[in-house]
Amino acid sequence: MKKRLIYLFLFSVFLGFSQQEPKIFVAVDTTQIRIGEQVQYQISVDKKSDVIFPQLQKLGLLEVVSDEKIDTLKNQLVKKYVLTGFDSGSFYIPKQQIFIKDKTYFTDSLLIQVATVPVDTIKQKAFGVKPIAEEPYVFDDFKPYFNWMYLILGILILLISLYFLFKKKGKKQKVKAKEIPAYQEAIEKFTSLDQKELLENNQIKEYYVELTEIIRVYIGKEVNVHTLEATTDELIELIKNQNSAKNIGITKEAIQKLHAFLQHADFVKFAKLRPELGEIKNDRSVASSIIDEMQPLLEKYVLAQKLIEETKEKEEKPKEKFSFKKMSKRSKIIVAIIVFALFIVSFFGYEIYQTAQIKKGATAVESTATDSENSGWSVQSFGSPALTLTAPGSIDLKSDQVPPQAQSVLSDLKIYSYVNATDDSEISVTALVYVSGINPDVEQVVQSTIANLEQTQKLEDLEFERQPASFGDEIHGVFLKGSYTTDGIKKGFNLLGFSKENKVWQVFTNGSFDDTDVQTTMDTVVQSIKFEKE
Repeated sequence: MKKRLIYLFLFSVFLGFSQQEPKIFVAVDTTQIRIGEQVQYQISVDKKSDVIFPQLQKLGLLEVVSDEKIDTLKNQLVKKYVLTGFDSGSFYIPKQQIFIKDKTYFTDSLLIQVATVPVDTIKQKAFGVKPIAEEPYVFDDFKPYFNWMYLILGILILLISLYFLFKKKGKKQKVKAKEIPAYQEAIEKFTSLDQKELLENNQIKEYYVELTEIIRVYIGKEVNVHTLEATTDELIELIKNQNSAKNIGITKEAIQKLHAFLQHADFVKFAKLRPELGEIKNDRSVASSIIDEMQPLLEKYVLAQKLIEETKEKEEKPKEKFSFKKMSKRSKIIVAIIVFALFIVSFFGYEIYQTAQIKKGATAVESTATDSENSGWSVQSFGSPALTLTAPGSIDLKSDQVPPQAQSVLSDLKIYSYVNATDDSEISVTALVYVSGINPDVEQVVQSTIANLEQTQKLEDLEFERQPASFGDEIHGVFLKGSYTTDGIKKGFNLLGFSKENKVWQVFTNGSFDDTDVQTTMDTVVQSIKFEKE
């Protein structure tokens, strides 16, 4: 009654978690085949990503013919294997390890019956061996190459689009020549005027035109007024207004001096006045003095104006906000191309990553044993014919004495054991030889072992499932897989028994039920069991 309640409780727990835990199904198209025939073994998972299926090579005396590609059906991933057997008997497909989002799950085991095929060598003609038919190529064979091609193409489109997006629009603007200060420009023009020798060539009018233009340009730049088009009176009026409005600080004497100079120059330019050489040189000196006297005042004024304008610009300049609507049509097209390229890169990059993860995980079960070979894994043999298995440590002989009370039944008894103190796991092998005339029942031997374990180890909550396990017609066996609790610790165990005539072999493994690595190691040991031919 207690055991039924335990099963009922476990069943209710499984129902409670059925909405969260992934569902794993295994199926075969037939459970009975003849030697050489094939059976399709299928594993289905109700997930569409992050699933790593096992890579099968050999399942005892069942061999893997082909490993088909993963199919996606609605909300399921389906992995198919084609198996065959060349020895008759009852063989089991053991539980397979599946990784889903870095968690380990196990499938149910299945039993396959392989029957012999009677052959009439007299009536049947012998036929030649047919070559292996090659499977035609399908699109999925080339899919990884297309994924890489699309990924590279997406990266190229992305890089080119980014280049055009950040490339300066239009032609490169010509570098503006560095502006010369107005005062320095006026001094240089005075020097250039002196070197033209206009006076020596009697070009008095031209001389005064350039001389007054130097002063007009200088004042226009510094005071920011149009001086070249204005008459002398208009110019003086503009300077007075600017001086008063903006508090430039030009003295009345300086303005009067400028007015007198420009009026005298107008007489030369327009009234055909012919001044003497000394008077011309004096006007040249007056022009220089006008600029020299105005320079400190105008320089101070210009600096103050720049400071005011910069402050005003900072206060009035609105914060620029990005707006897709304000972008140019060209920029919008480039941004759209960039988004599309990013989608291509991310999509096909993820596809390549998923493919790599599947390839990496497909060999997870096999690599568990392969990688462990560097840590002491070795093939070991027991009895005759030899039962061989691969173990992570040396399974040493612990006893080869037949107890006195069993000498009437047993002629030989060898007990081998390996204990890993680090993870508290154990592997033990027992090889028994009964006296002549006694052919033991392996079922009774295994049940006796279970009963002894319950009594001596004080096992609690013992639960297991039973499966047949055979190697050909001569070696028959049974496989128990389950769990128990001892001293408050739950352990998972495997117990396998095989018999041939008057010989019996037992393999027992146990370890922490909640330690996935330990259970994987124990399952690897069980899957490696074989019998060598005598």
